[in-house]
Amino acid sequence: MVQAPRGIISTATASFISKFLIITSLGSFLPAFALVPRSRPLLSSNTAVFRRQSHTFLSKMSTSALSMTDFSSYLNSVTTEISSFSKTKNVNYNIILGNEAGDADSIISALAYSYVKASAKDINPGIGSSCSSIVNLPLASIPRNDLALRRDVTLLLEMVGIDGGKLIFVDDESFTNIANDDGIQKSVSLMDHNKLRSDLRPLHNFVDEILDHHKDEGSHNSVQGENREIAFDDQFALVGSTCTLVVEKITKQKQSMDNFKLDAGLGLVLLGVILLDTMNMCPNAAKGTQRDEEAIQFIIHESEWSTFIVNSNMQSNLFESDDDDESQRKVPIRSRLYEYLRDSKFDRSFWESMEITDALRIDYKRFEPSSGAKDAFGLSSILLDTETLVAKPYFKTKGLEYMRKVNVNLLGALNMVIVDDKPQREIVLLGASDDVNKMAHFLVNDDSTSFLEISNTGYIESSPSDEFVAVTLKQGNPKGSRKQIAPAMMSFFQKKM
Repeated sequence: MVQAPRGIISTATASFISKFLIITSLGSFLPAFALVPRSRPLLSSNTAVFRRQSHTFLSKMSTSALSMTDFSSYLNSVTTEISSFSKTKNVNYNIILGNEAGDADSIISALAYSYVKASAKDINPGIGSSCSSIVNLPLASIPRNDLALRRDVTLLLEMVGIDGGKLIFVDDESFTNIANDDGIQKSVSLMDHNKLRSDLRPLHNFVDEILDHHKDEGSHNSVQGENREIAFDDQFALVGSTCTLVVEKITKQKQSMDNFKLDAGLGLVLLGVILLDTMNMCPNAAKGTQRDEEAIQFIIHESEWSTFIVNSNMQSNLFESDDDDESQRKVPIRSRLYEYLRDSKFDRSFWESMEITDALRIDYKRFEPSSGAKDAFGLSSILLDTETLVAKPYFKTKGLEYMRKVNVNLLGALNMVIVDDKPQREIVLLGASDDVNKMAHFLVNDDSTSFLEISNTGYIESSPSDEFVAVTLKQGNPKGSRKQIAPAMMSFFQKKM
């Protein structure tokens, strides 16, 4: 009998190092909270143990393939566990993956939801019942080498003792073998998107669950009812983060349990992402909703924070409180957690040091208004102002090279910086002159896009007579993220048809 989690009970052990520098693959220096296994020697006098004190098995679950009880251990063992099951086809894999942009919400929500489903025994085989085991396969929806670009994700994983190298990535052989083998039973849960990316078409017919907050693209229509939860209506998302939807799943789990406590590691990563996505519910940003705030409060009040032991630097940076209650001093202060993650994600020196190709691919999504690649376009979310982005060497040349590599006819760079806690947004459109000019005219003048308050500000390294051009657009509505820009651009192509 395989042991597995139930009720998302908190337990784990990890070593916690204060702040240090990680050298990323880009040559940038990444400040982080690093962890090392307890068996390794401590690196300095600042090192302290960061662990949970209890370890509880509530039940045994024969339908789960991963035999872990806490979030960190569950994910640290996933590669080994999946490899052991890959030798047999008498298994049903429930693949849980986020969108191809692979931001913190996509990656963390997939990892967290895999653990939640295993904890609740809520695993839907989706492809018949002849298999003897159902195996959750939480997938990081980016190439393995790209994890270093996701600074916020890397920090969150390290803070709770998860080794990012032990996750399964979209280009790992262990995943591609399962995805491409028609003889292997599988089902797919889409997180933070509702249309499977085109390069994973072999999995298209296996999608049986969607948890998302983007406009419904009308794909996978066999997925209905409770299995199709898309929190989007009237041009705007109903929640600021898919992680909020995961928390709502957990709240339902709590209703059927006694003495419920949320695993503190799971709580911390979910909290961090929701705070990032909603900008800590800042009114000026208006990115969060009441559902997000309720999820934040649930995590803060239901997580077993008292089991954390942190060093003095962490205590003062993220957990310090004036509360006389010792246990309350271990509850993370949301503003400090948010600011720490935000400053890492938006670090200007990090973005300035990046080559243009890396800046375009770090948070990129492809959209296909029709079947095939004829009208395909891509949107890259970039945390730089337009002036700094286009000043990078060979901006136009490298941008066109990237377009050819990802096989799109039009590329949009959605640039955002934060000024006085309020997003400021601009758009750069790159592509063939006719395509760019028509799209720019549509975004500026069409009634359906007026809510974005877009205006044309001119050409970059281009003139109207050039074969390929780059055009800059100013966006007045700070709420208009890729969730709104992409549907607007999709409607342009649909009107052409």
